[in-house]
Amino acid sequence: MTNAIRSLSSVLLSLAILLTGHGLQQTLLPLHAQALGWSSAEIGITGSAYFIGFIAGCLLLPRVIRRAGHIRTFAICAAVAITAILLLSQWQLLAIWVGGRAVTGASLAGLYIVLESWLNENSPNELRGSVLSFYGFLCIVSMSIGQLLVTPDAFVSGTVVAAIIFALAILPVAMTTSPEPQVPAAVKVDFRAAYRASQVGPVMVAISGIVMGLLWSNGAVFASAQTGDPAAGAIFIAWVLLGGVICQLPVGRLSDHIDRRWVMLGLCAIGCLSLIMGKLTGVSATALNAIGFVLGGTAMPMYSVAIAHANDNAEGKFLAITSTMLVANGLGSATGPLVFAGAGYASAGDSSSTDMFFVILAIAYGLGILWTGYRLAVHEANAEHFEPFQVLPKTTLSAMEMDPRGDEPEVNSRAGE
Repeated sequence: MTNAIRSLSSVLLSLAILLTGHGLQQTLLPLHAQALGWSSAEIGITGSAYFIGFIAGCLLLPRVIRRAGHIRTFAICAAVAITAILLLSQWQLLAIWVGGRAVTGASLAGLYIVLESWLNENSPNELRGSVLSFYGFLCIVSMSIGQLLVTPDAFVSGTVVAAIIFALAILPVAMTTSPEPQVPAAVKVDFRAAYRASQVGPVMVAISGIVMGLLWSNGAVFASAQTGDPAAGAIFIAWVLLGGVICQLPVGRLSDHIDRRWVMLGLCAIGCLSLIMGKLTGVSATALNAIGFVLGGTAMPMYSVAIAHANDNAEGKFLAITSTMLVANGLGSATGPLVFAGAGYASAGDSSSTDMFFVILAIAYGLGILWTGYRLAVHEANAEHFEPFQVLPKTTLSAMEMDPRGDEPEVNSRAGE
């Protein structure tokens, strides 16, 4: 494992640098929009634009890689992302921010695809699962470090720092002596196949996307508004990420021993209960961070558990099903901020829309409880075919190709619909 990581050191270094800057700008931009006096609804729209751009990048950028190659595509995407971030620091107009954040999302998708293609190409077959787990861990830790660089009262200098970090991320990839990998597979969407494999999985990855999309777009703004401290936003997001880091593996291992649907039901119930308690009792800064930990510790593992559940029934279509669930998660990530924005415009008052933050998250978890409970009632799991849990980062299909479960031969069982 150590030798494999060492051979991928330049790619992993670029990844760590890139995601540190990404974590910084993902929190800094909503906080600055709040300082500008924008409503939570407007901030939600800009967050949704990022995720829509990310989905578009996943679908389109493999063609760019085919034309320009991996290193040039990485440099192009980094340059575009840097330009978008600096433009946002100069013009505080909603239309420019919506476009800029969409472009940033597409650029980040391209950067992820390039790095993950390299990891996929150079990961030994017997170590793919370990490399993928390390990659997922590195993603969350690097984005958490980015929270330490957030200075809400120094937006322009913060965007410059993010741009510098993105520029530095080019260097290890540009200097690598490793041969360029094969062109990554295009995302092939087949919702029918995904639903046949798992009636619960696609719904739960979408709910995970709704929760995490709303947390990324408005979580820092909500925390700073609740506490009256702009710095509380970055701390809240750091606790969300910490919850994801700590809970991923234990929750996944638990799902290896009991029906995964019960695990997903439990995650939804815990997340919903924490939100209801926070809504009814009010939250201090400490309690808010604890709720953030619970939200990250439930929504982030839910994605990997849902894909593991679908993979139990993949019937040799692992990549097609996982691609579809990746898109479902992206659509959920874009939907959460849009629903929040709609609630804000319907209430015609920013304070009311802020009050809806916990409510929308609780409704999302509640829908997961209802649907999973229904499926448990009408279908009994058949565990003849079973695949162990694997930690999965919520990035692009190139990461999914590293999942060793995708190499399994085609099976015909129908375990655990």
